[in-house]
Amino acid sequence: MSKRKLTILVLGALLIGNANLRAAETAETEPRQQPVSDSTAVPFGSEDLSEKDTSEAGGNVSQAELDGVRAEIATLRDQLTQRLDKTIANSKRSLSISGSTQTRYSVSTSPNKNGFLFNSAILSLKGYLKRDYEEGKSISYTLGLGSNTSYNLQPTDAYLQYSIGQSLDIDKPYLNVNIGQQKKNFGLEATTTEDKQPAINLAQFASKLGLSARDIGIRFYGDLFPVVDLGYNYRIPLIEYSLGLYNGSGPNTADTNQDKDIEGRIVINAPAGYYSPYRGLALGGSFYRGKQDLYKGTTLITKGEGEAKKIRYGTDLSYVSAPFGFTAEYVIGKDEKALSGLTLANAVRATTESKGYTVTLFYEWGEQFYKNSRNQSRNDDWWPTTFQPFLRYDHWDPDTAVASNESNITTLGFNVFFAETTKFQLNYSISDDKAVNLKQNTFAAQFQFGF
Repeated sequence: MSKRKLTILVLGALLIGNANLRAAETAETEPRQQPVSDSTAVPFGSEDLSEKDTSEAGGNVSQAELDGVRAEIATLRDQLTQRLDKTIANSKRSLSISGSTQTRYSVSTSPNKNGFLFNSAILSLKGYLKRDYEEGKSISYTLGLGSNTSYNLQPTDAYLQYSIGQSLDIDKPYLNVNIGQQKKNFGLEATTTEDKQPAINLAQFASKLGLSARDIGIRFYGDLFPVVDLGYNYRIPLIEYSLGLYNGSGPNTADTNQDKDIEGRIVINAPAGYYSPYRGLALGGSFYRGKQDLYKGTTLITKGEGEAKKIRYGTDLSYVSAPFGFTAEYVIGKDEKALSGLTLANAVRATTESKGYTVTLFYEWGEQFYKNSRNQSRNDDWWPTTFQPFLRYDHWDPDTAVASNESNITTLGFNVFFAETTKFQLNYSISDDKAVNLKQNTFAAQFQFGF
């Protein structure tokens, strides 16, 4: 065997061995799928090549040639290790990196303005601190950093998750707890993350009532009575539930009073199989109760005392299926305010009731949302292009005791999904704000990509 051929052969074995070693270092928490039999596992370098029978190869290898090959391999190994260290990011624990970016262009009338807008950018890091391979009672973390129209980089999601109950057997119920900053689990619209929103803008009540803002606290959530179809890797629980305790002061903010806000949610899903026409039908109910500062109009009367009550409750109905689906949500908010007086002692209080609802109808064609298409292997991020037109009606009344102060927005939209994480959105909205007697039409186009 010539020196060149022997070098190529040994270098190939070295590359394979080095790749396996690197995989073992960066995935030390992963279980070994199949143990290797001792009879077949021969570590590279355990044999003395100078004593190996090379009669079939057409000649012996001299000691000088063998030393030359070993020196060449050592040099190539050092070069390969140096290149891997420079080009591959390492973590002592398993780490998943994802993110999304949204860029928007909008044109509106009354007032007449247009322009580009960098809407949001989010970087998300997820991983495991402890893996439980027997019952799935693992500890994981989520850390997100985001920037919105204020162009300030701040933490978004930042919490630990612990699986209190088992999470490996899909036939059994799940129970988890999240501790840290996270989305409040109220309804459909407010819980939708930035990259999953069907329309460019959220429903009015989600922002007006503070439901879409993240908060710091602890949340227990799980499900009961799962329906499982192993043939399609399909699982849907009959009941989903959530109970949370939060500061109530919003994201990246310390608690402003001594009280805590409580939220709860329960969802009943249709116990339908994978091919049932009722798959994707769900009915949910949510409540949120807490305390806040007392205001008289825009004048702050108390600060940090939690003297004013705030209550939100709502119900939602959804049918998320392909190709047709809809979502409907109705929310009522009650906030205690001062009618007169500028101190806590002489303030005359009253409860202002607000309400909002939204209905969205959509139709889609394309293969991206079908499981038999999603389960196919893809090159990079190629997916079948999918189209989704929708129609949305959004109503908001800030004070039900006052006549003619509601705001209505009708949106005609069209979403184009180019890839699993890439979509282009077109929205044409007609709004009528009766409180300020303002009517305007707005056209917005937004491009979102993720990784």
